[in-house]
Amino acid sequence: MKAIVVLALCVAAVAALTEEEVWLQYNRRMPGEYYTKGLPLRPPYQGRIVGGVEADIANYPYQLSLRRASHSCGASVIAARWALSAAHCTFPVPAPTAITLQGGSSNRVQGGVVFTVEEIINHPNYDDWNLRNDVCVLRTTIDLSGVNIAPVALDPAGASHAAGSRAVLSGWGLMEGNVLPVMLRRIDIPVVDQAECAAGWGVGWVSDDMICASEPGRDACNGDSGGPLVVGGLQIGIVSWGDSQCVGTSPGVFARVAFPLIRNWISQTTGV
Repeated sequence: MKAIVVLALCVAAVAALTEEEVWLQYNRRMPGEYYTKGLPLRPPYQGRIVGGVEADIANYPYQLSLRRASHSCGASVIAARWALSAAHCTFPVPAPTAITLQGGSSNRVQGGVVFTVEEIINHPNYDDWNLRNDVCVLRTTIDLSGVNIAPVALDPAGASHAAGSRAVLSGWGLMEGNVLPVMLRRIDIPVVDQAECAAGWGVGWVSDDMICASEPGRDACNGDSGGPLVVGGLQIGIVSWGDSQCVGTSPGVFARVAFPLIRNWISQTTGV
């Protein structure tokens, strides 16, 4: 049996705790604390990302760090004043002043531009039990602009991608050694056939608003949540959940940007 973990690294400003200890404190998939309603509980494992390489933000100018004092989740620039992330990163919805977005820097602890947020909107059909419609948008107080900051185009409603299509995932999630990288990292992973993904997790885990991508040795991990999965310059997914071993043994699962209930809501809310 393989564990699942919501891939948020909810980092609080608690000076006495290490970043890993803070993540463990907020791990909602530990036994007896948080599980998916109506589905079997799976035992947890320590997780880490493998297979990634260091990346230059100039090649991923849409990549953002969603911050609660320090890095918590990933996000992406989708318009002048709008960023896209996962709803589980902002549930329950915090005060906008609790969140900032850093863009334009490969280094998650310095450089770039830090943007303040004036509004956080989670998808109205987001389900925090089963992570369906795991998407949120954040409106900033000023334009998301600057050196190495630019929007990514979104997959149109109803679009599909063949299994094996190569996708790029970027972020600051845990890597080998169970540590957070200071510098942005990326991995190239294939889109996984939907039926194969569903079979890999079992009945009830994977729904039509989700898309899967990973392969043995390459996967997202804690701290990558909310980050963009991109194919051919289009964002097709938002990091949502997966195997807490973070080695792609079971497919990594993303919110499907092209799912009509998600894509139409993004358009109606942001105009994108």
